[in-house]
This record gives sequence, structure tokens and C-alpha cells, in this order.
Amino acid sequence: MEKCFACGGPLRTVREGLYRCLFCGQLNEERGGLVLPRRMEVFPRIEQVREAAKEGVYEMVASAPSEGGLHTDMIMFMNRVVDKLIPIEGYRGDIKVKLLRTQSDIKRDLIDVFEGKMKFDDWYHKIKTNLGKGSTELDEMVYSSLEGLRHPEAIELRNAFEQKLQKGLLG
Repeated sequence: MEKCFACGGPLRTVREGLYRCLFCGQLNEERGGLVLPRRMEVFPRIEQVREAAKEGVYEMVASAPSEGGLHTDMIMFMNRVVDKLIPIEGYRGDIKVKLLRTQSDIKRDLIDVFEGKMKFDDWYHKIKTNLGKGSTELDEMVYSSLEGLRHPEAIELRNAFEQKLQKGLLG
């Protein structure tokens, strides 16, 4: 699979020869057998700019149901979990870069989970160990990140964490 020129993240096909990064949203295009950032285009008339803008909006809407084969609910879950695990607000630029890299690594692992390349339990224990999170704290983060999602996998995961949290409160 090709990697994003900007951040190295996985790409999904927008249309033949045009790809959008799953992590940073950068458009990449195939040129001469290489995947490179999309070229800037200069339009001599405003009508051409409007047409290109419409096409760009259409690309974004047309690709919204799936990002790299994942349902939008699962993408939303990943973003929520990552933002809760690794908040970046209030940090200097150089530290933000490191935090964004860590967020990207966590997203890659979650993509592996949803693609069946890694077990959720393995991801859970890796995060718990690497970030030093307590079980209850991590359970609450995952549970709240699944709120309002309608994908069957998200509902199933939320129900499992709800039961786990209730047992923890009672036991």
C-alpha cells in the first residue's frame, strides 16, 4: 500500500490516480509511478475555479462513507479515543509534533484492529502499558468515545465496556 507523501499515513483512493491520506487528509496523486502531493493548478477564469471547487467538494462527500475501507463511525471513534489519550492543546509546536506522531501510531494500531490484523485486547493492553493508564480510566475513555455511534461493531464494543464498567463499580 502506498504511503502519504506528507505524513506517511495510509492512503485511500478518491478516484483513479488521486488519493487522500487517512491521517492528515493530504491529497496525493500518482505521477510517473510515484505518489506525490497534488499539484497546484492555476485557472485563468473564475468559472474554472468554481468548477474545481465543486469537484473538490464532491470528492469529499463521495468519499465520506468510508475512509480506507473503515466505516465513518469507526473513524470517529478512533479520532475521539486518540484525542482523549493524547491531548495536544496547550503544547508548544515541537512537542505537538511528537504528540501528533504518537496519535498517528495509535490510529495505525486501531486501523490494524479494525482490519483484523491485531486483536482489540492486544491494542488495549499496549495502550494501558505504554501510556500508564489505569483500567477504569481507559475503559471510561473508550466507552465515552463510542457514544452516539451507530455502527454495529461500535454498539457491540460500547455494550461490552458498559458491562465492564458496571462490574467494576459493583465489584
